Amino acid sequence: MPEAVKYAVVISLILLMTGCAAMKKRRTTVKDELAADVSYSAVMRGVTSNNITGRGFEIRKGSIELEGTEVEGKFGLLARLNSKGDFYGSVRGPLGIELVRILMVGDDIAVIDRFNRKIYIGKKEMVLRKNGMPSDFMTIIFGDIPEEDDVEMISADRNEIVVSSGNEDFNRLITICLDYMKVCNQRINANVSDNEIYMQFGKFSVSGGKKYPSEIMMEEREKMFHVKLSIDDLIYGYDSDIEFRLPSYKKESF
Repeated sequence: MPEAVKYAVVISLILLMTGCAAMKKRRTTVKDELAADVSYSAVMRGVTSNNITGRGFEIRKGSIELEGTEVEGKFGLLARLNSKGDFYGSVRGPLGIELVRILMVGDDIAVIDRFNRKIYIGKKEMVLRKNGMPSDFMTIIFGDIPEEDDVEMISADRNEIVVSSGNEDFNRLITICLDYMKVCNQRINANVSDNEIYMQFGKFSVSGGKKYPSEIMMEEREKMFHVKLSIDDLIYGYDSDIEFRLPSYKKESF
């Protein structure tokens, strides 16, 4: 795969990966002395109720900005995630011409390189593992919180609650801002390497009664790249089928 296309594909996958199988989390619980803390439970229920990935959504207008990578610049974004976890994404150039299309249906993934007329195909689980990403990366990208039984409280004050969640491969340190009742930043560490991703969430908007961040910043410390995802128009809830339809381009494996 040409290096420039590889960077575009990997970054697109990082930002758009959806519908993946649930990560096998370490089942942790809130410390015993906090088990009866009604306000903590109420906060967690409120934040969980704002999760947007479960019923799907459609991004009708958005953009991705890349810095510190071989491919830099601002690209348009259209995306659809249905309630079954299948995904369609389209990354577009300044004139609106599609550069890359991403399809994920079931466990199949295809990245269609329109410029070079090539298709890169593979299995989602394998592609995620190969690029050092947890299998529930989409929930991470959009700031969704794991269920209360899957997190452990670290600290709390009047403004924020810090919790952790993870398994033998990855760990998330999640900060919930009480003013917004949403995840406002998180750090993701790969336990088997020095990879660390730091994310910030802001400019919260509402669609279908669900709150979501319309600005997402991400930094990968080791490779020193910076990504900004902006969502200008998101519709919560998407149930239509997404077809795994490929053009007659040359095929290569990831």
